[in-house]
Amino acid sequence: MRKEILRMDHIICMDNHIPVLNHLGMQIFAGEIYGVLCLEHHGIEQMVELICWNRPIQYGQVFFEENLVNSMEKSTFGRNRVALIGRESRLIDDLSLADNLFVIRRGFRKFVIPRRILQEQTQRMLDELNIQISPAALIQELGTFERLVAEILQAMVGQDHLIILFDISDMLSSEELPRFHRLIRKLTQEGYTFLYIYNHHEVLKGICDRIGIFKAGRIEKVIANPAAITEAIRIFARYPYEKMATFEPDDNNAFAQMQPVLQLEEVQAEYICNLSFSVHPGENVLLLDQSNTILDELMELLGKEREPVSGSLRLPDAEAGGGRRIALIQRNPVRSTLFWEMSFLDNLCFPLADKVPFFWQKRHLRESVTKEFRGELGALLDEPELYNLNSKELYTLVYYRYLIAKPSLVVCLQPLSGADMYLRTHILSLMARLRSHGIAVLVLNTELYDTLYIADRLIQVEQGKVVAEHPRCRFDEVKIEKKDIFPD
Repeated sequence: MRKEILRMDHIICMDNHIPVLNHLGMQIFAGEIYGVLCLEHHGIEQMVELICWNRPIQYGQVFFEENLVNSMEKSTFGRNRVALIGRESRLIDDLSLADNLFVIRRGFRKFVIPRRILQEQTQRMLDELNIQISPAALIQELGTFERLVAEILQAMVGQDHLIILFDISDMLSSEELPRFHRLIRKLTQEGYTFLYIYNHHEVLKGICDRIGIFKAGRIEKVIANPAAITEAIRIFARYPYEKMATFEPDDNNAFAQMQPVLQLEEVQAEYICNLSFSVHPGENVLLLDQSNTILDELMELLGKEREPVSGSLRLPDAEAGGGRRIALIQRNPVRSTLFWEMSFLDNLCFPLADKVPFFWQKRHLRESVTKEFRGELGALLDEPELYNLNSKELYTLVYYRYLIAKPSLVVCLQPLSGADMYLRTHILSLMARLRSHGIAVLVLNTELYDTLYIADRLIQVEQGKVVAEHPRCRFDEVKIEKKDIFPD
């Protein structure tokens, strides 16, 4: 009989009298990888927190290792033996791997311990898993793959019985992700259990034993055969897929005949090697770097934070239209680019201050923006701050800024990172809107999921240089030739 690690029965959890978990049910057994596919992110963080900590709930029961740990009658506020691994590291950067594993953990009471013993114990664990990391390496020196491995080792040392992998897949390159999947599969054979949460079925179906489809605060359906998830997802997420099919670019794009707004010729930098490509007005170019080696460096070059070692990098002419003619949208721009205490309108107009001298002294300009976009943005323009807005409204704000400022080029770094299925569709529609106004869009990504729907051209990069370039008319042909690159 299989040992049950976690069971959640008819969980109802409220936030300001609004249900965030609505009759949630889930059962996870020892030694399996249980996937949760997020069609909507609403409620997923509360679910994760409830698995880790026994917070008060309005209805239902939570069993951990077949023991009742939480119910509507009694919440202990205690911590379950669960490790959460996500974008925010729980390791200490200035300490070594060995110190993080054995010293910074619950229950460690020794005041003096020989460093040699710690490193020997760490090396033994690394050898068993065939992982090439020095026990003395500082956490801040490790790459993303090594850091995730270190957090799994920390969970093993801490004897956590369930390991949650929360939205980590787009942090890894296409070479690292299969290695990571092989590692967690090997650990399941030794009895470890994983809850793998992500927002795209392509990642989950190749590694999970079962997949639960999360929507409206509950698991709508559990797919026992992960290979069947593709058909199921087109039923449960019918609207997003039908919407994406409408994003096909216009083959008669008149802007594409104009001079490029961005041109790189034989650019050399630390990781970039002889990189050459161009982007035209009104064109959406998807640059695919599956090894995830040059994206951040390329963003720094385009933002003029560093200069190339050699080669030519021609950016949009700032003098031609006044202000900045290139806009950079980083990963998770809602967190990094918005001013939460400012009004929606002031946030919306913020890029115009670079383009129009003394913009903030000219009240009539803001009134003009309000009048022009009232039909599209409605009551959002009257919001005095951003705290009450949902993710869809915040992303609308991020992209509409540049619809108003009209730069020549918008560069998006992994624009769908952390977005659920419905939000992904909305972000793609916003990028398509930019393109329809003649604004060039360059998408820098490590995967093709969904971004291919709006791409006019695909540029493949390996080891810092272009290895292939495909126009949209060849996408179907290339899908057949290179199934390992193109998802379903």
